[in-house]
Amino acid sequence: MPKIHQLQSNFSAGELSPKAAGRVDIARYPSAAKRMENVISAALGGARKRSGTQYIGAAKYADKKARLIPYIIDRDNAYMIEVGDLYMRFFKPDGTQIGAPYEIVTPYTEAYAARLDYAQGENEMYLFDNAIYPHRLRTFGDSKWDVSEAPFTTTPFAEQGDYPAAALTLSANTLGTGRTMTAGAAVFLASDVGRAITQNAGLFVITAFTDTTHVTGEVKALFDGTAISSGTWNLDSSPQTTLTPTDATPVGVSTTLTLAADGWRAGDVGKFVSVNGGLVKILSYTDALNVDGVVVKELSSTVSAPGLAWTLESSAWNATNGYPRTGALHEQRLIVGGTLANPQTIFASRLGELLDFTKGVLDDDAFTFTLASTQANPINYITSARRLLINTYGGEYSMQGGQEKPITPTNVQVKVQSPHGAANIKPVQVGKETLFVQRALRKLRAMGYDYAEDGYKSPDITTLAEHITETGIAGIAFQQEPEPILWAWLNNGRLVSCSLDRELDMIAFNRHEIGGAVESVAVMPAGDREQTWLIVRRVVNGTVKRLIERLQPDWYPIYGTTSPDSNTFPIEEQPLSWGFQLDCAVTADNASGTATWAVAHLPNETVRVLADGVDMGEFTVAAGNVVLPRTAKRVLIGKMFSPTVELLTPEIPGGTGTSQGNAMSTSEFLVRVYNTLGLTINGTLVIPGRAYAPDQLDMAPELFSGENADKGTTLIGWDKGRADITLSQDAPFPWHVLATIRTLTVNSG
Repeated sequence: MPKIHQLQSNFSAGELSPKAAGRVDIARYPSAAKRMENVISAALGGARKRSGTQYIGAAKYADKKARLIPYIIDRDNAYMIEVGDLYMRFFKPDGTQIGAPYEIVTPYTEAYAARLDYAQGENEMYLFDNAIYPHRLRTFGDSKWDVSEAPFTTTPFAEQGDYPAAALTLSANTLGTGRTMTAGAAVFLASDVGRAITQNAGLFVITAFTDTTHVTGEVKALFDGTAISSGTWNLDSSPQTTLTPTDATPVGVSTTLTLAADGWRAGDVGKFVSVNGGLVKILSYTDALNVDGVVVKELSSTVSAPGLAWTLESSAWNATNGYPRTGALHEQRLIVGGTLANPQTIFASRLGELLDFTKGVLDDDAFTFTLASTQANPINYITSARRLLINTYGGEYSMQGGQEKPITPTNVQVKVQSPHGAANIKPVQVGKETLFVQRALRKLRAMGYDYAEDGYKSPDITTLAEHITETGIAGIAFQQEPEPILWAWLNNGRLVSCSLDRELDMIAFNRHEIGGAVESVAVMPAGDREQTWLIVRRVVNGTVKRLIERLQPDWYPIYGTTSPDSNTFPIEEQPLSWGFQLDCAVTADNASGTATWAVAHLPNETVRVLADGVDMGEFTVAAGNVVLPRTAKRVLIGKMFSPTVELLTPEIPGGTGTSQGNAMSTSEFLVRVYNTLGLTINGTLVIPGRAYAPDQLDMAPELFSGENADKGTTLIGWDKGRADITLSQDAPFPWHVLATIRTLTVNSG
């Protein structure tokens, strides 16, 4: 068979799963690789070395996990928040910690911080967790932050009955009438007749009131036993007696609510009474017959309302029922959901009034809606997109108003969009799609609207790289600029990137070894770019540390140059931005030049040093410093990492069929690069990392680039059914492969 010149012009399919190695027939095979480590699949097709990480500082606790949350006011005004065990600390985009050691106290322990959800407003952030009342985070200046309970004027409320603090004794746990309930404290009132006592499956309907500790009734469903513990039972519904209000209008007027029989309790203060089409909030308790309140919504009249014609309602959010799991801002409402007692219920605030959940039927009133399903589907996350998207354990829902109108209390449409189910991991918005992790933690799905079907589809974007997420996804974050990259960190601490551009039909997963375990990733804007921050658990000098770092694509190797338009050098002499080529690295300048540089965060560790753009090799940090054999003006010091691209065996169809399984030989292999130094092919160095002329040993080397700088090697030997080629680098320099050209001979005989 004659020699074939095979071109791989791009790596836009990323790393291919070993299970798909036989799928030479799929369209993505020629654009994929067997392994892509510490590289990013670029939108224009190449594979470039990822940016190294800049050391920002140590997390507050080395022995406790923390997470990163961005607080974004606008593109030029943003902060990165370190949220850990009962604290928050704040960082600016330039990497400085605000007012160090400034921090604020929070109610979120290590476990709560890990699962905390948030919704960002214009200059406030709402924080959600099932076990803690919703909080609001605000800033009034760099060192003036406040986190406190959100000052809701009205929280969602419903008829929930009472939970009296007393134990009960049932005379006989058998079905039938004439049974007696005896309370260990004075908890019963005359208007409790007609109400039911419930505990688990047990049901006792009160038919007669004897005194405050004794009632008689009918057991309609058996209890667990005759002894009923305090706090485990509920007196359901509302007092069953006539109620008369003294005033009905206007909103804000005081009114007295009088019962025909004892029914009010001191604990009713703060609850709401729905009567005569209006709403009254109870402000004070006088006695069992009278309470005073304020009209929140006008009543139609002051006529007496008989029992069952009015309701006593209390907050749906409390320590017993739990608090919202998640929330989002959508169509000028704060929409939350997923409490412990109502895991499938959505609560929406009034239009334009994020702190008011007063229910009603007007278009701008608040409302409550419970998802209908054939199984329990607890709400995990709510996301604002073209429609309100609701990710539950059992499936994905959308909520919208009908007839292309906003959502209102009387105009709500909820539809099941897909049955996959979501994990407890916050989704991210990528263009017009919402990316979420499926509940088994292995698959990433992109939920997007399909106009042809007038509904949402959620395809699996990890199909061809399912091996990368084998240990399970722990979290995701999305970077829009300078190129769209989805970042995911796994349960084993590995960092994964997915170059994602739907317009270019690009889904490329790459893996990254960062020398430690990544525990959190977050993205925030910094002008026209975005920054990706990480918390990395590293072992430093034998001790576990948790360090805050960020991927740093901007760094210039020569002192005096900070940007391509710097006036320090003539245009033709300005060096390119190399970016950080080391991990957990620091950079420093000294105008006069020095040989001693501080690296206090990596004591006794082996580090690599770039000095004035020259690779100085490895050094050991002693007494917090690195001492070089010569002086330098600008250095980059950190941990070494290497990019690797291992190519797939090419498929060369011929007259006799496939080339797979045949003896193959690569006689020549060329690589086209862009701004690259230190490239090896199968371990052979083809682009050195420095110039060896006598007058250039201490000068930053020139980067190789362009089609006139194709570099390659001659490879000898045959192999059966494979033609392994590995591109790599063992130097702290930029590295960007644009294309590969292989001269291949296939022996089909």
